[in-house]
Amino acid sequence: MTVADRPAATGAAGLTLLELLIALAVLALAAAIAAGGLGVLGRALERERRAQGETEPAATAVGLLRNELARALPLDWGPPQRPIMAFEGSAERIRFVNAPTDDRLGGGLALWELALEDVRGGRRLLARRAALVRDGSGFARLATVEPIPLVVLDGDASFAFWGRPDGSGEPRWWPRWPPGPRLPEAVRLAGARPDGPATIVRLAIDLPLFCLGDRRGGVACG
Repeated sequence: MTVADRPAATGAAGLTLLELLIALAVLALAAAIAAGGLGVLGRALERERRAQGETEPAATAVGLLRNELARALPLDWGPPQRPIMAFEGSAERIRFVNAPTDDRLGGGLALWELALEDVRGGRRLLARRAALVRDGSGFARLATVEPIPLVVLDGDASFAFWGRPDGSGEPRWWPRWPPGPRLPEAVRLAGARPDGPATIVRLAIDLPLFCLGDRRGGVACG
């Protein structure tokens, strides 16, 4: 190598070192960005896990509401000449009768109560179930059953009932379903899902009592 060639070689070596330093800086910056991105992703996943843990009890409660309430039966337990459905509905409580899907009640009909009670931070949804006994006690038997807490909902959680209680007029939402010969067509639970739509359960049987018998007598079903 001649003397004339040495400055050029030194310049080439310096340029290569500069490129190496720039590459290391870029790699360090990329690693920092990637680490920050992984941190954000980890926090997002943790928030999702927490949210899922909070919504799972609500989903279970909504599933119970749908499964049991949808099978409410139009059982008449009123006095003679005055049919009254075995159903009570208010903004804080629903009571109804259905046929259980298991044999824990001996294969008979079941009394159900789903109720909301005020607690710190919202309203707790409670469930009670007991076997139906035809002794005139009606839903009073549920008072002897220990309630099962299901989930704490929003403070404005409430029930509402869709239909025509007396069979006349246009159907609408009612805050209370009065005793009478009809079941509501649907039940709404507001506040079951935070910032989400209300849960609406359509009853499988929503006909008036006389429509369940022989319809050949010319009675109109409304």
